[in-house]
Amino acid sequence: MILEYNIKSYLLLILLFFGLFACSNDDDFSSDGNMSITFSSDTIGFDTVFTTIGSATRQFKIYNKNSRSLVIGSIELMNPAKSGFRMNIDGEKGTKLSNVEILKKDSLFGFIEVTVNPTDNETPLLIRDSIRFETNGNIQYLQLEAVGQDVYIWKSGRITQDSVITGKKPLLVYDSIVIDKEVTATMSEGSKIFFRNNASIRIHGRLIAKGTIEKPVIFRGDRFDKIDADIPYDNVPGQWDGVYFYSESYNNQLENINIRNATKGITFYASDIQYKKATLLNVVVQNTLEHGVSATNSNIDGGNCLFVNSKGAALNLNGGKYSFLHCTIANYFRWSARSVESLIISNSKETPLAQCDFMNSIVYGSLNRELSMNRNAEAVYNYQFINCLIKGTEISDSYFENIIWNKDPLFKDLNTEGIYSYNFELQDSSPAIDKADKTYSMGLPFDLRGKSRQDSPDIGCYERVK
Repeated sequence: MILEYNIKSYLLLILLFFGLFACSNDDDFSSDGNMSITFSSDTIGFDTVFTTIGSATRQFKIYNKNSRSLVIGSIELMNPAKSGFRMNIDGEKGTKLSNVEILKKDSLFGFIEVTVNPTDNETPLLIRDSIRFETNGNIQYLQLEAVGQDVYIWKSGRITQDSVITGKKPLLVYDSIVIDKEVTATMSEGSKIFFRNNASIRIHGRLIAKGTIEKPVIFRGDRFDKIDADIPYDNVPGQWDGVYFYSESYNNQLENINIRNATKGITFYASDIQYKKATLLNVVVQNTLEHGVSATNSNIDGGNCLFVNSKGAALNLNGGKYSFLHCTIANYFRWSARSVESLIISNSKETPLAQCDFMNSIVYGSLNRELSMNRNAEAVYNYQFINCLIKGTEISDSYFENIIWNKDPLFKDLNTEGIYSYNFELQDSSPAIDKADKTYSMGLPFDLRGKSRQDSPDIGCYERVK
């Protein structure tokens, strides 16, 4: 019995010894200067950050891939007062942290934000900083970068007299821009209007927005980050409200303007069609949540326009007087299911369709039919399609002349990378090439990009570069 007791005692001591030894190894933090940490990225970068407006939060990870635990002696943000960067390491905020433990084969989360001070500069500036990590005398740096942009901030304001918005600095709109009745607001080439969530521009007077091909006027949401590693918010619909032209607004001129990622791109309210509501030249409206362009009983001319990708109609016309030349109306919206055609043309007793002409234009998309003709037989319904490429129910009558029915226009890129980016230029084998009516093309000798149309012009807003 004594021998058995002694053997058990020895075994217990041996197990306790190895147990303590194993625990000691688990909790042993190495002082080996050859051991280092690694990061999920060498550089944490922010796209454009507006001055005085805080950025979104960037996340990164700190890895200890060694077989021994480590103590990071110091984690220091090098120049926070000047750069505006802020850090949070594993739940602890500060500009300098000490003795941060990281177990073997483990990791820590880091979070970075930045608020850029006014730069007093019209052009964006690159803001740099770094985080210094010291581990057992081993020094490592994580680089931080942000593009800072000065902006004019607009909150709850009205334009009550004729005004010019220059392209020197962007305008950041928090709620709405309201242009009063009988007031003209002019936006110069290169003007950039960024809209916060639900912000809008509401025109009771007149808007003249004339960009150039090199320096277009841009209306878009204010987010420059990504919803995951690849998809930029600039490609996401519903980032802001939209552009509204009210009944008393006439003689609006939009030229070389890009409107994107709104809920409702452009809305034209009913007016007197004896007077021109708007002229649209080289206008792009894309990635919208409810509709691209919607017009009720308006008088509108459009040329070289690209109306694409909306959950609703890319172009919805209800009564009025319209003429569209060399336009591309296409819908491959993929953020959710869609059931509405790209182009809807309708009328009613209150909104007769006096004229609706489409020449040298493309109407196409992912549905089986992309043209909807909603006619009230008791009201005027005048329309005509000439030398167009259309996806829809084939119609053979005098209202459709030289139509290419249901042939894929072969756009260059329909979201091949899965980041909701598209290119509606034509591939070399597109059936739309050389099929436009040259007589009408003489009125628009250059395409949306400013490329000269050839002797045999192409259907749509883009001319293939031969």
